[in-house]
Amino acid sequence: MNTKQKDTLNTLKALLNHITLVADNVDYLSYQSVNIPKNISSYDAYKMMTYHQPIWLRLLFSLRDFLGKIVGIESIKGFDKLGDDEPNVGSTAHFFTITEKDKQTLTLVVRDSHLDVCVHIRLVHANDFQNKLYLITSVKNHNVIGKLYMLPVSIMHPYIVRNLFKNLKVR
Repeated sequence: MNTKQKDTLNTLKALLNHITLVADNVDYLSYQSVNIPKNISSYDAYKMMTYHQPIWLRLLFSLRDFLGKIVGIESIKGFDKLGDDEPNVGSTAHFFTITEKDKQTLTLVVRDSHLDVCVHIRLVHANDFQNKLYLITSVKNHNVIGKLYMLPVSIMHPYIVRNLFKNLKVR
């Protein structure tokens, strides 16, 4: 873990009582935050964020799936529409397995032979009308393919999250 990642982790620990990372010693750590209305749960926020993906993100997912086939990375097909049924811990949301889920917390994990990824969504009281949503992403690489995969992803990830946050505007 580099100095910037350690600073990020210290900031997150100061802000939140408990966060879930994919491993103790991660290779990538990022967080973004946004204020959302108080009546939105962590899962509902995730569902709203991923409900609509811009065409450029669909293209990136398609490119990822195409190139991934070459090195044996399983296809994920991006963010399709989630069903109306409320999932439980152990079920899936898109290509993630839900490992934690309550009103304030949602933890999504995907593991393969190249890398493990954890997306942790935490809602923290901001004021009487809003919560602050923190989206914390951690990655542990297992090999060179995982490291190569993360090179473009680490650059694009914050931009992608900021764009998905735009879907949280109450309609």
